[in-house]
Amino acid sequence: MEHLLCPTRLLHLCVLMPELSNHQLRPELIPDPEGNLADWERFVHTINGYAVMGDFDACAELANTGTATSLTELRCSLFFEARRDRHSGGMSTNEELIRDLLRAIRLKVKAAELA
Repeated sequence: MEHLLCPTRLLHLCVLMPELSNHQLRPELIPDPEGNLADWERFVHTINGYAVMGDFDACAELANTGTATSLTELRCSLFFEARRDRHSGGMSTNEELIRDLLRAIRLKVKAAELA
């Protein structure tokens, strides 16, 4: 399977999106969970999950327990999946989880549930 993060694995060559608040999100900025996931890693860096959750451990716990419900928590969980993917060299990529999180994020944004 091709690595989902960045085909070249050279992050410095991937153009990252700027950090965005929940209120700045628009459905068209969120990668299509039913399509090619080539841009998912760019999108996840529109939030710093470690800073938002307080630290690595809190972000990891949220992602590992699968308890995210708010838009912010869903974005932080997706952020952590990107970091897990990066640091495992793509060995722990869970494509279905990534798609599920993107779907949930899109639903929240479309419903204007931005908290």
